[in-house]
Amino acid sequence: MDVPVFHPYPMPGQDLGLENRVDWTVDPGRCVLLVLNMQGFFLRPYARGTSPLDALLTNCSALLATCRGLGVPVVHTVQPGTQAPGERGLLTDFWGKGLDDALEDAAIAREVAPDVSGTVLSTWRYSAFFGSGLERRLRELRRDQLVICGVYAHLGCVTTAVDAFSHNLEVFLAADAVADFSAQEHLAALSWAAGCCAAVRPTAQLTADLRGAAHRYGA
Repeated sequence: MDVPVFHPYPMPGQDLGLENRVDWTVDPGRCVLLVLNMQGFFLRPYARGTSPLDALLTNCSALLATCRGLGVPVVHTVQPGTQAPGERGLLTDFWGKGLDDALEDAAIAREVAPDVSGTVLSTWRYSAFFGSGLERRLRELRRDQLVICGVYAHLGCVTTAVDAFSHNLEVFLAADAVADFSAQEHLAALSWAAGCCAAVRPTAQLTADLRGAAHRYGA
């Protein structure tokens, strides 16, 4: 089956009602922003001009602007088009053949497109760490925190979060800069991550904490 069409739902607000098990604070000198799979193929099931798509684009863009302004490295992930059966593996059984090479499918949304300073990595499974070189890139940058935004919350976002946690990285999941198939799956993904592998924060708090830390350090 292919990715279905999603019904609009309200993006979670500032008061998430979640119980984070950790009180980590994001640090612009330690973190990398990871923008997951914001390609046309994965965004097309959402209706333009509705939530959660509009809020997703706005909040991802706010994180990007803040991180770029503070010199935080940014990594985008993309799924390659027209994957051979051996490359796509069992994803085909769940989601069909995936995206093709059409520009509208493969391109990252213009609102969150990478700039010349960014890194774009190809990913092959739910977790952005699988086969992408992401772990090596983080080691090269000497970063031990990861801020995650993008799609989909209960698939790529949480599997990447738990994989990052397994690599001893402090993970920050941007609650309103991710989106999912439904409100129920979105909130379930946030709750699960907050309980076992990540600090779940709204975009406004993450950007404020980043700017506050930079101010304290004189950046």
